Amino acid sequence: MTIKISFSDTTVRVAVEINSAIESLITELPQREWVGLTDEEIDYCVKLKNPEAIAEEVEAKLKEKNI
Repeated sequence: MTIKISFSDTTVRVAVEINSAIESLITELPQREWVGLTDEEIDYCVKLKNPEAIAEEVEAKLKEKNI
């Protein structure tokens, strides 16, 4: 059994226009510059000595700076 689905020319045209508009919006979004950790923040993380604590602190700082 074959199911045929057909779309009108108008439906296809509208879908193409919507897709094009979405692509334009995505590509035109301003690119933010990545903000990394300062030397002082890195030194603080290294002094934690616990790998899990270091990872958590680095992640928290980067999230804070790059929101």
